[in-house]
Amino acid sequence: MTLTELLDVLADERRRRILDTIERADARLPVEILANALAPDDSSDDEIKTVQVSLVHTHLPRLADAGLLTFDRDDRAVWPTSATSEALSVVDAAQKVS
Repeated sequence: MTLTELLDVLADERRRRILDTIERADARLPVEILANALAPDDSSDDEIKTVQVSLVHTHLPRLADAGLLTFDRDDRAVWPTSATSEALSVVDAAQKVS
C-alpha cells in the first residue's frame, strides 16, 4: 500500500476510531460491541443499527482490504493486524503536526 492510499483510508474519522477501539480491545471484537462503542452515548437502537450497517458494508471492508484489521464477516467480528498499530502511529504523527 502506498502512503497516499494509507492516508486516504485514514482520512475518515470513523475509520481512525475503529482502529483505535480494536487496538485497545483484549480479543476479537463483535461488530455489535464496536458499533456501541462508536455510537454517541444517547443513541437509539435504530441509530446503533445504522452504525453497524455502515461498519459492515463500508468501513470494515475498506480497512480489511488495506490490511489494517481482520474482519470475519461470518462471525461479525474484527481484530487488529500487525499493521493496525503502525497506522495509528501515522495518525498520531499527523495529529502532532496539525
